[in-house]
Amino acid sequence: MASFKRTLLVVLAVMAGAAAAAAQPATSGCVTCHAGLAEARYAAPAADFGGTDVHRERGFTCVDCHGGDARATDKALAKAPATLYRGKPSPQAVVAVCSRCHSDAAFMRKFAPRQRVDQAVEFAASVHGQRLATGDTAVATCTSCHGAHGIRLVSDARSPVFPLNVAGTCARCHADPAHMKGYTLPGGEPLPTTQVADYETSVHFAALTKANDLSAPTCNDCHGNHGAAPPGAGSVVNVCGTCHTVFATKFALSTHSQIFDRGCVECHGNHAVLEPSDTMIGTSGDSLCAGCHSDGDSGFAAAGAMRREIDRMKAAIDASRALVARAANAGMEMSDQELALREAFNHLTLARTEVHTFDPAAVSAVLSKGLAITTAVDQAATAALEEWRFRWTGLVASVIAILVTVVALFFKVRALDRDHGLRA
Repeated sequence: MASFKRTLLVVLAVMAGAAAAAAQPATSGCVTCHAGLAEARYAAPAADFGGTDVHRERGFTCVDCHGGDARATDKALAKAPATLYRGKPSPQAVVAVCSRCHSDAAFMRKFAPRQRVDQAVEFAASVHGQRLATGDTAVATCTSCHGAHGIRLVSDARSPVFPLNVAGTCARCHADPAHMKGYTLPGGEPLPTTQVADYETSVHFAALTKANDLSAPTCNDCHGNHGAAPPGAGSVVNVCGTCHTVFATKFALSTHSQIFDRGCVECHGNHAVLEPSDTMIGTSGDSLCAGCHSDGDSGFAAAGAMRREIDRMKAAIDASRALVARAANAGMEMSDQELALREAFNHLTLARTEVHTFDPAAVSAVLSKGLAITTAVDQAATAALEEWRFRWTGLVASVIAILVTVVALFFKVRALDRDHGLRA
C-alpha cells in the first residue's frame, strides 16, 4: 500500500510539472539570443520580458510586437522580410502596435474583459497624441509610462503607473528641464518643470504617501492618463468637483464663480495644494481675501464677518469641551453632552463649506445652530457641576454630623464608664 501511494505521488508530481510547463510560454529564440548579448540595451529587454511581464504570463512572445521568427536560431532568418520583422517600433508605431490588441474588444475579452478599449482614441486626443501626430517624438507614448518589456498590471505596486508611482513616472519628463525645453504654455511662457516638486508639498501627496490613501489624487486623476491634457481654466472647478462635490456646488452659487478665471486654483493653487485652514479667510494680512479686497469694500466686510463667526464658534466649542471635561472628571455622566459637541463641530465644518458661497448670512445660519448646541451643552454641564457640588456639600455635612455623633457617643460612653467605676 505504501509503495502504491509513493508511485501515485510521483505520477501526480510529474503531471503537475507538465501542466505548469504547458501553462508557461515556450522560451523563444529571441530571448535566448538576446540574453547572451554583451550590450545591455540588447540584453535588458530579454531579462525584463523573462521576469514578471503581464504579456508573457498570458502567452505572448516577442514576435507579437516585433514580428520575426522566434523559432529561427539564425539572426538573418529570424529577421527576414518574409517574417514581417519590424524591430523596435518608432514612437508613432508604438501606439499602433499596442492598440492592435488593446483596441479590439473581442480580443481583449479573452484576457481582461473589464479593461477599456478606447485608450488609443483617448491618446490621439491628448496633448501627447496631438504633438506626436505633428512629428514630435519626445512626447510620452504607451511604453514611456507602462514600460516595454517588464510590463506589470496597474494594480501591481511595482508598476510605474501604480498610484504611488505615477508622480515619479510623470516626473521623468516633466521635471527634466532639458527634456521640457521648448515646450510652452498657451500664453507662450516656458512650461514649468516644478509641478512634481510642488505636488510633493501638497495635502494630496501627504494623503497618498503618508496616510496610504490610494484614492488621493495624483497627476492622472486631474490631467487624465491616456487622454492627458491641462484641465484648462474653464474646467478646473469640474476637475476639483470630481472629489470635492459639495464645495464645487457652493462655489457655483457664489459671486466669485463669475469672477475667478481659474476657479478653485485662485485660492488653493493647483499642484502645491496646501491643507485648508481658517487663516485663509478674513481681513488680516496673511488671509487670501486681503489679496484682492481692501478695507471699505463689501467683500472685505464679508470676509471679516465670516471669520469672526467661525472664530466665535471655535471658542464656544473649546469652552464647552473644557466645561464638559470638568464635569466628567468629577464623575458626572456627560456622554450625551460629548456627543452633542461632535454635532456642534459638524456645524463648524459645514460652515467652512458654506464659506465657498462667500455669503456671510449662509455661514451664520449654520453656525447659529452649532452655537445653540454649545449653549445647551454648557447649561447641562453647569447643572451637572452644581449637582456635584450639592452632593459634595451634603456628603461633607453628613460626615461632619456623623463625626460629631461619634465623638458625642465616645464621651458619653466614657462618662458611663466613670459612673460605673464610682458605684463599684
